[in-house]
Amino acid sequence: MTTLTVNPVELAMEVGERLRSVRGCGPSLLGGHPGIAVLHATLSAWDPAWASVAHAHLAEAGEVAPEALVPAALVHRHVHGGGYERLLRQAGSALAEVCERWPKPARLGISDYDVISGLTGRGRLLLELGGDRCSTALDGVLEYLVALTRPVVVDGVEVPGWWCAPERYAVDVDRAHYPRGDFNPGLAHGISGPLALLALAHRRGHRVAGMTEAMRVISDWLLRWTWTDESGAGWPSRVGFDAQVGGAAVPATRSAWCYGTAGVAYALHLAAAELGDAGAAALAAAAMSRPGAGEGPTFCHGDAGLLQITLRMGAASDVVAARVLAAFDPAARFGFRHLLRGGEWSDEPGLLQGAAGVALALASYAGNPAPWDAALMLS
Repeated sequence: MTTLTVNPVELAMEVGERLRSVRGCGPSLLGGHPGIAVLHATLSAWDPAWASVAHAHLAEAGEVAPEALVPAALVHRHVHGGGYERLLRQAGSALAEVCERWPKPARLGISDYDVISGLTGRGRLLLELGGDRCSTALDGVLEYLVALTRPVVVDGVEVPGWWCAPERYAVDVDRAHYPRGDFNPGLAHGISGPLALLALAHRRGHRVAGMTEAMRVISDWLLRWTWTDESGAGWPSRVGFDAQVGGAAVPATRSAWCYGTAGVAYALHLAAAELGDAGAAALAAAAMSRPGAGEGPTFCHGDAGLLQITLRMGAASDVVAARVLAAFDPAARFGFRHLLRGGEWSDEPGLLQGAAGVALALASYAGNPAPWDAALMLS
């Protein structure tokens, strides 16, 4: 076991202090005040005084999408046995309406269904909110995700229904790499997100027709794309149309929460428990037994996300935790910096690519009971 010389509770609290009075971060859950509020609501499990700091960040967020305020309010309710009932009731109603009116384009894009922008992330909050209105809307979300697992015909070939059309890509470089579209295995933007939500809903007893079969279809597809080499089992970030049709192997890429091995392994871990699939469960566990290094300490691409997944899977986490702790920089504004694609470092406060997310993972590592990561599909 790795010996840790820095107290993760103290470090999480230190980041909380540095983020206490930060302002002007915006209304985004993943990058702004609502995500920072999630940290302070989580810290209030150790010291109730942090609850007022969380509330101040929620107030600072101003006008936001209904789902942005829900995670911090849910953490507060879990930790303190209530609170924010009116906010949660109003947000739940608004979120249900958003999901009921969600457009269903003929040609799929990841933003239609994914965790970050689409129905999967919103469906996870509906599951947590409960109540008749949210449960009815959740039925519609789950039915939509089940329908994604039915084959579609593209260029005369039958392929999985979560094929994404190239004209729906957000950036031109993806059209150059995948001119005939692609299939995304990842948790944040790919089919592992729906798999995780289907499994979590199934665990809670919230089920719709075809749900078990849909989980099996997705799991089998992910198992098909397992890449095994000397470093172990892993998964690619994307599978192009030609690779899918031709059956060509696609190497594993990064191991991260958002794309690649870690997120896929966690979704398979959840689904295997519901399907009684011991082989898939063992493969997922083996993939996370040596998770590799993330891209910096933050959550989305980095070690904080790997740490949280190893914790939720019950895997050995001390090595990853040691890397996160070692990344603390007292000279950094918020204590942890985010590694940008070009190799530069950036001071970010938020949940997904900032210090708040790192502190939250450290809080979980230190035994904090708050299920703060529900919106990220990890609880």
